[in-house]
Order: sequence, then C-alpha cells, then structure tokens
Amino acid sequence: MRSIFLALLSILVLFSAVQGITIRVDGNFSDWRLNTSDFGENYNNWDPEVPGVFVWQEDWVGGGGYVGPGYGGQKYDVEAILATFDNDNLYVGIATGFPQQGYGYNYWHDAGDIFLDIDGNGYWDYAFIISNYIDGRETRDLVLGSLYEVSSVKKSLRKEADPWRLESGSLIGRGTLAYVDDPEHDFSRYFIEIGIPLDLLGNFSKVKIHWTMECGNDYGEVIAYTPEPASILLLGAGLFAVGLMVKRRKS
Repeated sequence: MRSIFLALLSILVLFSAVQGITIRVDGNFSDWRLNTSDFGENYNNWDPEVPGVFVWQEDWVGGGGYVGPGYGGQKYDVEAILATFDNDNLYVGIATGFPQQGYGYNYWHDAGDIFLDIDGNGYWDYAFIISNYIDGRETRDLVLGSLYEVSSVKKSLRKEADPWRLESGSLIGRGTLAYVDDPEHDFSRYFIEIGIPLDLLGNFSKVKIHWTMECGNDYGEVIAYTPEPASILLLGAGLFAVGLMVKRRKS
C-alpha cells in the first residue's frame, strides 16, 4: 500500500507540473506567484519562472518620461504581459500604469483592447474588450469582458504600436475580466487579468498577445504556447503505471 501511495503522490506532483499554476481572475498577481508589494516604479522582475507561464517584460521609464516608442512616464508604461493555460482557459495578466478609464494630458487617450493572433499567421484574429471608455466616459457600445472576431481594427497614434482597438467585429462569447488599481503603491499601476474559454478559440498551438493604449506610447507582446502533448502523454503513462500496480496488488 505504501508503494501505491508514493506512486500516486509522484503522479500528483507530475500533474501539478503539467498544469502549472491556478489563476483566479481578480487582479491579484499572487496567483502568478509574484509578490508585487515590494515592486517600485522601474526595473522589476515580472517573471515568476514557472513552467507554462510565458512572460514579456520591459519595466522602465527613461529620461524625460520615455517608455518607447513614445513618452508619458509611468502612467503610459506597459510593464509586463504574462500568459498561461489550464484545461479550460487562456489567462493573460498585464501590469501597466494606464487606467481603465484612460488618461488625458493635453489630449485624452483611451485603453486598448487585447488582441490575439492565433498560430502566428500575421493577422489579428480576436480582440478581448477590457475598456468601454471613450474620452473618460463609458459610452462604447461593446460587451465588456468578451471576445470578438476581428473584421477591422483602429490604429494607435504610432504605427509600431498597432493595433489599438477593435473597429468592427462579431461577438464570439464572454470571458472574465479584472482591471484593478494596485492598492499597495501610490504611483500609477494597474493589474489587468482576463480569462478566455479555449472553446471560443478553436484548436491552435500558439498565440501572440498584444496590448497598447490609444497614443501608442508603449506596447507589449508575448507569445504563449499550448501545453505539449508529450506532457499529457507522460501524465497518462504515469496513471497507467499506477493502475498496473494496483492490479498486481490485488492479484
């Protein structure tokens, strides 16, 4: 019995490694195994170094408020984009200084949609709506926290940061969304988390994820790969081995 117990424990450990982490869409990045309480405005490490979590990060503000490709300081900084999967959902987490209702300095700028390029085909297939604000007023007529198939896109003020927002498209289905002001710091930082049901996306091996704001002062992109079939086969082989052990035990 002890050997069976140890084998089951090993399989559970293996299953945890295959599954990665468990995300609750609430705007708290501790689910990503990050402790952001000590993070300053610049030069933070947003990589939890967890298998199955894909990370893009560029957390710095240069002289004169340069964030690249534009200016604006911390409020316009896209600090990091993280992505991972479980059996049912694609999860994306974004750290940024930009608020959901947008920000105005001389001109008002609005938050963009999260765009998805499925299998890296060079086309933005889907847009996930995270803000319905236009010029500080919530007047945009789209379903917040939902996935749309893209027909056309709106461009930002900087070509290299495109696309910015969905211009036209078809509603595919609902996901989950949190856009939360970081309660632990008095400077501008927001945590965006989304969950997209995989059955809305179809079959794919990788996805490029893109986000920016209207001015395109900063943007981020990350490529996330679906779990390798080999990992699933390894898990199945382990469970099969345990089954054989149980059968022999009973014989």
